[in-house]
Amino acid sequence: NVVMNRLGSSRFPSTLCGVVQEGSETGRCQFSWWCDGRPDEAHEMAEYATAREIARLALNGQLADRTRGALFFHHKSITPSWASSFIHTMQSREFDFYRPPG
Repeated sequence: NVVMNRLGSSRFPSTLCGVVQEGSETGRCQFSWWCDGRPDEAHEMAEYATAREIARLALNGQLADRTRGALFFHHKSITPSWASSFIHTMQSREFDFYRPPG
C-alpha cells in the first residue's frame, strides 16, 4: 500500500519503478527488499502466486488501503526522529505506518 500511495503523491517519483528504486543510487533504499542483495527468484510457489495476485489487485486499484494513506513506515524495533511529526495511521505485527499531517 505504501508503494501505491507514494505513486499517487506528487512528493515521490511518478513511476512504480521510480518509487521502489528511490534512494538506491545513494545506498539509502526506501524499501529494503529492493536492495537487500538477496536473490529475487521465487522458491515458494504458493506464496509467490499470492504475492502476484496482491500486486495485480494493487496495480488495478482494487486493493483496499489497510495503511489508511500511509506514505512512510518503519520497523517497530526503531523509532525514527521523523515519526513524531507524522500521523500514525496503523500498525502491523512488524511495522508502524504514517502519513504527513494535513
